[in-house]
Amino acid sequence: MSVFQGLNVIEISATGAAGWATAQLADWGARVIVLEPADGTPLRDEPPYYEHDGERRSAHWQWLARGKTAVRVGDGLPTSAADARALCERADVVIAESELSESVLGLAPAAIQSAFEGKTTFVLISPFGVDGPYADYQATDLGVHALSGWAGMLGDVDRGPLRPAGDLSYRTSGLTALVGALYGLRHHRQGAPPQFITVTGQAVSAGMLLAPWLSYGMTGETRTRSRGVPAQPVRCKDGWVIVSPLTPGQRAAQAKMFSAAGAGAAGGPGQGEQSDSLREWYESRTREEIYTEAQQWTIPAAPIHTVAERLEDAQLNARGFFRSVEVDGKQVKVPRVPYLLRDASPVERGPLQEAATVQIEAAAAPQPAPQPDGPPRLPLEGVRVVDMSWFWSGPHATMTLGALGADVIKVESVQRPDTYRFLGFAAAGSETDRPWERGAIWNDSNQNKRGITLDLTSEAGMRLFEQLLQQADVVISNFSNRVLPNLGLSVERFHEINPDLVVVTMPGYGADGPWGKFVGYGVTFEQLVIAEMNGYADGPPRGMGGSCDPIVGMYTVAAVEIALRLREQTGRGTAVEAPQCEILDSLLAPEHIAVQHGADPPSRDGNKHARMAPHDVYRVAGDDEWISIAVDSDEEFAALARVIGQPELARDARFATAVSRKDNEEALNQAVAAAVRECDLLTLERELQAAGVKGCRVSKAHLLTEDGGLRNFGFFQTMTRELTGTHPYKTVPLRFSGFELKNRRPAPLLGEHSREVLTGLLGLSDDEVSRLEAEHVTGTEPLFTG
Repeated sequence: MSVFQGLNVIEISATGAAGWATAQLADWGARVIVLEPADGTPLRDEPPYYEHDGERRSAHWQWLARGKTAVRVGDGLPTSAADARALCERADVVIAESELSESVLGLAPAAIQSAFEGKTTFVLISPFGVDGPYADYQATDLGVHALSGWAGMLGDVDRGPLRPAGDLSYRTSGLTALVGALYGLRHHRQGAPPQFITVTGQAVSAGMLLAPWLSYGMTGETRTRSRGVPAQPVRCKDGWVIVSPLTPGQRAAQAKMFSAAGAGAAGGPGQGEQSDSLREWYESRTREEIYTEAQQWTIPAAPIHTVAERLEDAQLNARGFFRSVEVDGKQVKVPRVPYLLRDASPVERGPLQEAATVQIEAAAAPQPAPQPDGPPRLPLEGVRVVDMSWFWSGPHATMTLGALGADVIKVESVQRPDTYRFLGFAAAGSETDRPWERGAIWNDSNQNKRGITLDLTSEAGMRLFEQLLQQADVVISNFSNRVLPNLGLSVERFHEINPDLVVVTMPGYGADGPWGKFVGYGVTFEQLVIAEMNGYADGPPRGMGGSCDPIVGMYTVAAVEIALRLREQTGRGTAVEAPQCEILDSLLAPEHIAVQHGADPPSRDGNKHARMAPHDVYRVAGDDEWISIAVDSDEEFAALARVIGQPELARDARFATAVSRKDNEEALNQAVAAAVRECDLLTLERELQAAGVKGCRVSKAHLLTEDGGLRNFGFFQTMTRELTGTHPYKTVPLRFSGFELKNRRPAPLLGEHSREVLTGLLGLSDDEVSRLEAEHVTGTEPLFTG
């Protein structure tokens, strides 16, 4: 039986955000019904494009529509808005975007909650919320990234901000909506009323940042474009490559590698100027020679690939990552579901079906009886997670599970604490006052956990760890593939200890294949998969700011709930593999399809859009102040021309139509840039939005705590932590009607809860814990400081 067999899902999607969420439910057997306006969803014409029989086709739509049934809604059609509302009420879950609420449901976005709350699990996605200061704002992916601060973190300080490539605000909002739907459904299975869940693109995109506001609050550092990236791509003999050491040990290994090759001991790009010998070292070697040599030194390194090269990648193909399906009469390779469940297989999503009407019967899947003491307060209340992860991707996942109610116990050791503790120390003088507690980036990614230390290389430490596993539901690790075997741990061993465990591993490139032993982290994966399509047209490839990690983290959170649901169905534990690079690759399925239909591989093109012009950022008055402007129709362009005091632009033959504006985009950008250069940022933004033009400021990320939209959403939560003080922290970018989703505790001090867990959960005496501390099996201070 498929995991979601019998689950009825309604999708209402304009940009693809809801479509990305429902596609993953369809992957596991749910029935997905797409409700569209009478003239079809705008998603049918979203890039990337390819040509078929002389027509432009949307690869985005072709990918997301698979396995679904589409029904058009409108006056005079067999399915009316009233019928659509009735279908939503009978569905198990609805995932909808606010942009189509009136045309499909006949309801204003602000009226959706009162119409459906308590009747079905409903997830509403909007760019900035349906109330608050930006309730009426319109935006493309560019504007969402601008107001969220993400664009302000990408690019060069002497050039305009950049949006990350791939319409990521839609794809990540869909991922977040999926998580909301899964845990809303879980809570309802436990006897709670159906949840109304809200997602805003701005909050999701802000949540992808490594807390520049927290760094600012702790250190005064104003992180901005081209800062804080450990390494950048470098030209080599046959393209671009990245060697990206992160830890002190990796940087030392890099210096030894260069020295051994006679290239000197200078740091790589992003860590100092290249010497002539170092430049020659790169330029005389191919990508494969460089990343292979670096990996032999256990240094994260990878080539920069195009989308077309990813399709032929030896690691992905050895892993069976791609499967063959027919799209528009052509067999093409598309990604499989990127996270693997040992005891369940996804279904094959076939071509879209179209229907005039559909029926949804009463929910086929029986609902369990409410718990004896009523439903749990939070969806994961009563679930215990043992967190073996470090850096950002795994901790982001466990931090989110903790916010959802799980008892997360983070396991470190005094011999080897989480390396993230030693990055980005906060206060002056912290070198002598527990600096491992003061890093902003570590504090940002480890809320909602209890922290213990156990030396797993010792017999006593491993024995206690196994006792902890016996009382757990989930164990998560994101080490390289050599670490767990070195500890004598495997999926089989975990299940010998506790057959009911959900065992989650998050290998960089997968558990096997020619790259199975390679090391990497978010920056490496981003550069490998997406950098070739990200950046200025005349500049080098670039990553997207390290945000691969929270994307992987949220996919893992989704996979955990699917695995827990599978455990309910089978009565036994299971295993989940969430390969980090494959998760990022899976986001580019539309690009994979387009390229195989003859489209050029996407390349660096700044903030340009395949269809819209203007679609860019423009400098305005003030210090490094920019506004994003996106125009999607002739009417919008005429309105833009009026607002910026250049009405004649709308009458200029070069700019009269969408096609001509694209053909003359450079001249158009110059004209718009000249017109807005002395404008006040906020005044211009308000005037553009009032005129129906998608204009959004580029927010300074370190000042996002002052943003009215994020404040209205409740994105920030003030917490006080020993040593680091009181600061605003981000929260999970989901809001549920029936419970408050917030941070439950600040990041733990090293070993802060060891005594509490060892005595209270594992039954040791205080004297026994003291003896373990004396033997360094547990403790509260690392045995090294970097």
